[in-house]
Amino acid sequence: MVQIALRIFYRKVSIHKAVDLPSTGPLIIMGNHPNTFMDPLIIATLFKQQVGFLGNASIFIHPIINAIFAFFKVIPVYRDKDVAPGEKIDNEKTFRDCYKFLENNGSLMMFPEGTSYHELKLRKIKTGGARIALSAEKRNQFELGVHIMPVGLYYSDPSKFRSKIYVNTGELIAVKDFEEAYHADEVAGVYALTESIKKSLEALTITTEDKEQEALFFKVKRIYKKELIKKLNAGKQEEFELTKEIANAIQYFKVTFPNKYEGIKAQIDRCHQLMDEFRTTASHTAPLRNRLKKHIILALGSLYLLAGFPVYVYGLLQNFLPYRTPYWLSKKFTKEAEYYAPIRMSLGIVVFPIYYFLSTLLFYSFVPSDLILTSCYVVSLPLSGYFVLHYYQFFQSGLSFLKIHNFINRKRDQAKELEQLKRSISTALDEALAIYLKRL
Repeated sequence: MVQIALRIFYRKVSIHKAVDLPSTGPLIIMGNHPNTFMDPLIIATLFKQQVGFLGNASIFIHPIINAIFAFFKVIPVYRDKDVAPGEKIDNEKTFRDCYKFLENNGSLMMFPEGTSYHELKLRKIKTGGARIALSAEKRNQFELGVHIMPVGLYYSDPSKFRSKIYVNTGELIAVKDFEEAYHADEVAGVYALTESIKKSLEALTITTEDKEQEALFFKVKRIYKKELIKKLNAGKQEEFELTKEIANAIQYFKVTFPNKYEGIKAQIDRCHQLMDEFRTTASHTAPLRNRLKKHIILALGSLYLLAGFPVYVYGLLQNFLPYRTPYWLSKKFTKEAEYYAPIRMSLGIVVFPIYYFLSTLLFYSFVPSDLILTSCYVVSLPLSGYFVLHYYQFFQSGLSFLKIHNFINRKRDQAKELEQLKRSISTALDEALAIYLKRL
């Protein structure tokens, strides 16, 4: 159910596996943590075996909920905020439960950053995961065979419906390789394994140094990414690598060529400002010089909108309530943006089937003897919902198309400035790319 929901909620789920995923343990899966409950759901669906989880003790709030978490193999771990003021944190039982889970060939997932925030930054990796892995091996004379699987997650927009996810799994880390260092100095051994985990996660994720670079990264991606992909003829996985290199190049130029960095940044900021004025992307700013082509596009687009409008209205009436309900409820449940996507998707898994079932019962009560018509109605519910999304996106693209030409006609100076900026930025980024590649 979660796999189906993920494919519906996200427009693209791109998965790159460096090695075949183990189908049994003892295995510890470690990932970065930008999107709260969504992260473990996405990673768990990659594996054939049932995966256990380390979860904050604060979510264990009721016997029924605790029983559900126990069924899904969630082991509570306590943090400072999970205990009363002055009370000592005791995670010894947590560690013992983890050891037993691994000794039973279990696959255990944890997020070593400890907290979840959506930012292009890998926060400090805590040592708890390495301690658990090494202690489990020590209990078994380093013959248990624990491996660590690093997983990197990148969301184009973590709370937005029909956005993109990139999932990258790295090379397995054999805990036994750190046996000698651990025997010589347990603390040093734990830190050595933690550093290895950190380096693996850094290679699998997109990171920036600070908020300024993060903001610039998204602007460059908006303006230049599609052009760069075309120039380099990049595939799906190469698209992620290019995106990652954009972030790396920004840091490189800020440190190595600060004047060039500031000059390009100023141009990009101005270009981004102009693009926001008529709400478009870099690939949609050029006017159509061919009037005939422009009129053909407008005519065909208008025809599609007119012909599809009845289907759009039907789909909207059938799907608006189950589509919007998770959005309304997520706003009621939390004000933290990191929780919106997992709450909305989880609610959608429940709300849509219930709503479709009740709608079908209501429909069948009006046509009780026509099973064929009822079956067609059932099929039409999700299909019309997809059509509504496509129709709305097409309508938005059409509005953007008209806004561009209206903008160009009304504000010719700004339109000219934008086109000149685009060319200048493209040339500057091409030159920067050549310099960045030559650094090797």
